[in-house]
Amino acid sequence: MSKEKDIRRRLVEVVLDLASVNGRIVFLPHERLDADALGASISLAEVFRAVGCETTVLVDSELPESLSYLPLLETVQVYEPSLKYSPYDLALAIDCHEENRVGERADWLTRSRLRGSVDHHVVSTDLGRLDLVVPSASSTCELAFEIIWDLELYLAKPLFNRDIAVLLLAGIVTDTGRYSYSNTTPVVFRQAAFLLERFDVDLASLNYDIFERTTVERLQFKGDVYSGITAFDDGRILVASVTRDMIDRRGVTDDDLGNFASEMRGADGTEVTLLFSESNEPHGVRVNIRSSGCFDAAQFAKRYGGGGHRRAAGATLNDITMGEAMDSIVREAKIFLDACKGELRS
Repeated sequence: MSKEKDIRRRLVEVVLDLASVNGRIVFLPHERLDADALGASISLAEVFRAVGCETTVLVDSELPESLSYLPLLETVQVYEPSLKYSPYDLALAIDCHEENRVGERADWLTRSRLRGSVDHHVVSTDLGRLDLVVPSASSTCELAFEIIWDLELYLAKPLFNRDIAVLLLAGIVTDTGRYSYSNTTPVVFRQAAFLLERFDVDLASLNYDIFERTTVERLQFKGDVYSGITAFDDGRILVASVTRDMIDRRGVTDDDLGNFASEMRGADGTEVTLLFSESNEPHGVRVNIRSSGCFDAAQFAKRYGGGGHRRAAGATLNDITMGEAMDSIVREAKIFLDACKGELRS
C-alpha cells in the first residue's frame, strides 16, 4: 500500500470512529481562501456529517464575491475575534499545513484532540500521521475526491451528490487552469468523468463563473494593473504592482490577483511574473509569483516565508513598503533565475 493510500485509510478510520460517537470535526481552509480550499472543505464536511460526525467549516473572513456561485455556502462559519475556542475531536487544515496559514484560527488546529491536514502544496515541516500532503496532486479537491471515494467503497453507499460534484470540480478546474497546467493528469480527467456522468453539472457555466464572469470596474482595474507592467532582465521577468488606492478607486476586491499574475506569464519571452499588492492586515506587501522553465516559484517563495507550487506560489512580507519589497524581490529573482539557468547549462 502506498504512503498516500495508507494515510487516507487512517483518516477514514478516524472519521468512522468519530462518527460512532457523534464526534466533532472542524475544517480550516487557508487564509485568502480560493475555490480549491473552500470546495474541499465543504465537500468533506458534508460527507463526514452524512456518516455521523458533527462538522464545522471555519473560514478566516467573509467569502469573496468571486466564490458566490458555489453551493452550500450557508453551511460555512466566518471567524470573528469574539469567537471563543471550543474543543473539537479533530481539526483538519485544508489546502495548507502550517499553523500560520490559518491565521487567527490556529487555536482550533493546535488545541483539538487530533490534528491533520489535506494539502497538495510543498511543505517544509514534519508531517503527522493524519497529514495527507501530496504535492503531485493537482489540487486538494482531487485528494478530497479520493477520501470520499474510499468512504463510499467502505460503507457501500452513495456519498457523492450534485453539490459536492460542483464543489470538487470548481477546485480542480481552478487549480489546473481549466485542465491546461502541467499538474493536469489522467486522474483529474477520470474524476471529472465520474462526476459529470453521475450528476447534472453544467461545466461550461462553472468555467464561466470561475474564469470569465466580471464587471466593468474589474475590467478597468485589470487595465490599471496591466498598464503598469515593467519588464526586467530583457523581458524574462515581468513586474506589476497594486496599491490600496488602485483597489479603492475602482471599488473592487483583490481576491483574484493570482489570475492576473498567471495571465502575465503568457507574455512572449517571460519566465517569471511578480505581482505585488499592498496588504493592510497585517501591514506589508503580498507577492504572487508565477514561473515557467527552470524557475521554481515555491522554492523562491520559501525565502520569504511563503510557499506553493513549482509554477505558482506566493509570500507576504510584513512591515515593509512596496518599493522596498519590489527592489529586494526583483533583485533576488534575477539572481535565482540566473542560477537555475546556469545549473541547466552545466
